[in-house]
Amino acid sequence: MHVKNVSGSSRFPKPKGYDSWLEYWKAHTGSNPYFCSAENCLGTDLVGAHVQKAYSDDKSWYIVPLCSSCNKRTDSFNVNATLVPVPSNL
Repeated sequence: MHVKNVSGSSRFPKPKGYDSWLEYWKAHTGSNPYFCSAENCLGTDLVGAHVQKAYSDDKSWYIVPLCSSCNKRTDSFNVNATLVPVPSNL
């Protein structure tokens, strides 16, 4: 899936009952990532990153595991992980 990072999303609190956005992603996918989900990246300092689908009419926000470096990218890029929708009550 081709995505881009959401700028300024760190202002949103993590969902109730979760220690982090990464924990939220893990709970909703049943997966435990070891590496960044950005294509061709093996970063291991993972965060639950807020992304949007690139080149899409879908303006929803999603969580995906990225390393802290890829979480700062300003270009669009491919990820190899399930996109988990951000709750609409934020």
